Amino acid sequence: MRVRSFVSVAVIAALAACSDNPVQPNQIKAVNGGLSHIQGTGLAPHEIAPLSLYRPIAAGSNPANAGPRTKPGSPSDITYWGGGVINDQKIVAIYYSPKQIFSNGPFPGSASAGAADQSLVGYFLNNLGGSSYWNINSTYYDIVRGRRNFVNNSMAYSSFWAPNSNGPVAGDVVTPDDMVYLIETGFANGSLTYDPNTLYMIFTGPGVNLGGGFSSSNLQYCAWHSGYWFKDGAIRQFSAMPYDADFNPDHPSANGYICTFLTKGPNGDLGADAAVSAVAHETEETATDPVSLTHTPYFAGWYDASGEENADKCAYQYGRTLVKNRDYWNITIGSKPFLVQQNWTNVSPQGCLTGL
Repeated sequence: MRVRSFVSVAVIAALAACSDNPVQPNQIKAVNGGLSHIQGTGLAPHEIAPLSLYRPIAAGSNPANAGPRTKPGSPSDITYWGGGVINDQKIVAIYYSPKQIFSNGPFPGSASAGAADQSLVGYFLNNLGGSSYWNINSTYYDIVRGRRNFVNNSMAYSSFWAPNSNGPVAGDVVTPDDMVYLIETGFANGSLTYDPNTLYMIFTGPGVNLGGGFSSSNLQYCAWHSGYWFKDGAIRQFSAMPYDADFNPDHPSANGYICTFLTKGPNGDLGADAAVSAVAHETEETATDPVSLTHTPYFAGWYDASGEENADKCAYQYGRTLVKNRDYWNITIGSKPFLVQQNWTNVSPQGCLTGL
């Protein structure tokens, strides 16, 4: 169940959000991490909405029968709560590491248009908009002055930035506050441009505890999305994208959970192959249920009575799976095979699909 409570990040007391698997959610306690990755920015106080968590799944599950995440006894249909959606979703990738995170991906010190990202994650993002898979999101809309405005099948990978200093390494903790400072530093130095329709997605390398709950001893999520703002009220959508390949069937967390069923990757690039399902999960949830309010309930787009957003309702459900490179895949994006969870369609009958 999603917990919608105000979070001030001057001191992060606790964070909680939706659960999209049967595991009872635990609060993410305040984490100092022993270092501050972004120093001396001089930012005014800022506020962060609650984090909407993409929960892990128990090790030993099977992608053929992981099942929908709809909770027993909860209404199955997703409903509109009167707020905004992002009709023309865009994404900016921030590769936060002292070295290249994904094969053929950006090196620290680089920034360019998304089309220049030659990693497998870049390929996925550059081909996601316009796909049958992304088209599922076009069944969602907001209502402005009595008119329905639908999400367009046009998700755009605008640009990437790979900072060349202070990148975290294995064992480091990057707090949500650090993430805010990182994004604002990018705005200040011209590496990033603010756009209200853009999701700023931060990637880190192996072993980094991005957000405070991506821990080998107590894995609490595989990714999350949220939003933050200053006194001007302009909301920045942002997302944590830790290195999900850290927790797979060959290497579960100490508390018995994984973030991906992949151990090799259908494209032979485990780090990137394991990232794309969570990338899709957070990007489509930001399109259909962004942080649109600077007060409770913060999110007022599309979710069910249990607080589950469209991707939550199909987490770890893939439909028919095939095998390539001795690993699973279920959909083609561009011309490459990927294992990507299904998404919940807002047409009757509602349910999980791989494309529309």
